[in-house]
Amino acid sequence: MANTELLARMDAAIAEKSLLKHPFYQDWQAGKLSREALQLYAAQYYRHVEAFPKHLRVLAARTEGPLQGLIQENLAEEENPAGSHPKLWRDFAAAVGVGEDDITCCPALPGTQVVVQTFREICGDRTVAEAVAALYAYESQVPEIAATKIDGLKRFYGIDKAEDVAYFAVHEETDKAHRAAWRGWLEEHAEGNEDEILATTNEALDALWGALDAVHCERQEAVR
Repeated sequence: MANTELLARMDAAIAEKSLLKHPFYQDWQAGKLSREALQLYAAQYYRHVEAFPKHLRVLAARTEGPLQGLIQENLAEEENPAGSHPKLWRDFAAAVGVGEDDITCCPALPGTQVVVQTFREICGDRTVAEAVAALYAYESQVPEIAATKIDGLKRFYGIDKAEDVAYFAVHEETDKAHRAAWRGWLEEHAEGNEDEILATTNEALDALWGALDAVHCERQEAVR
């Protein structure tokens, strides 16, 4: 299978499981989320945000050359001393009423645990091509997700200060470059079992979807 065909199949899987189709993000875009739902999301999804630089660091240690450079550039952005991405997320969380202690003390839901564990295992133990495919599956979606989140926060939830939406504003732009970088590498270098690469792509997509399922279902149960 040519890499162009592999990428076409990956893109089809990503489109089918696009997070923008998830009921939680659909409600976000329609202004239907309660403040409590946003708070739960902010506390839970922080675990994925906090773990992401660690995944990149693990993968960087397994690579060399231009790919390692790409990963290290991504990691440097994540850990920017002027505003690391976990810090920017905590600023968003504070804007919806979630403090540092709330994030620390909130037990992780199963879906939250799964997304962190899945990306950790893929980046640490799978082939490099599978790991890059998983990162592409995630970051390729982020620019559009970030744009809709900013719009929803400003229109429906009264969150419009620059520092409160900075996490999403940064990702709306930087992940366009990451998307192109991962895709370019996969086009040139994705080697190995294509079925396994696609299976890992779908595993990553399912884990990301499941993290939103956890928050969405938890809030639905709470209001019954």
